[in-house]
Amino acid sequence: MAAEIKWQELMGGVLAFVGAVTASATHEIKNELAVINEQGSLVQELLQMAARGREVDPARLEELIGRVLIRVARADGVVKRLNAFAHSADLERQETDPAQSLELIGKLFGRLAGLRGLTLELAPTPAGLVLPALPVLFEQVVWACLRGAADVAAKGSTLRLGLTIEGDAARLLVEGELAQPPALPSAPLLTALRAEARVVEGRALSLRLPLAGAEG
Repeated sequence: MAAEIKWQELMGGVLAFVGAVTASATHEIKNELAVINEQGSLVQELLQMAARGREVDPARLEELIGRVLIRVARADGVVKRLNAFAHSADLERQETDPAQSLELIGKLFGRLAGLRGLTLELAPTPAGLVLPALPVLFEQVVWACLRGAADVAAKGSTLRLGLTIEGDAARLLVEGELAQPPALPSAPLLTALRAEARVVEGRALSLRLPLAGAEG
């Protein structure tokens, strides 16, 4: 008999997850805007100097504008990832492409990993896999696994994220130099995904998820 899904707890977790991702992404955008503002002020000063008849080094001006364009591109990348993430909450999408979701969450979590002195590596995901789950729930469980591992990972170490096929199921694995067993994702989330989670030898977090078409 399938375990009952606790929807109130599940939705509370989803809201907290969406908030955490949004806060991290907007903080990253804010940082890029701060640098753009700083470099823009320097460009403005050079133009004001030129207006007063002082000679301005074209190479210096080109350098500053180049820095602005780099930061604009970075901010644009964050906005695109955040936009893609927003579409994950579409409740009409009952299936997930794990390759797309893993790449998206890996990039969104990258900033938090960096703040903790960690490097995140994503292994290639087998093509054509489909999970019978809402994208936002799968992405939430990936985020939870990464956060749990990052909380106990040695500073300066690498977290490795990957997904493989095991019969009629997919195996998600987060490995790293972990000082202690990482926390598992919440029970309501695992129940909703029909997933089984366990810690492997204290150094990895393993998650088994059914593939589309598999028996429940």
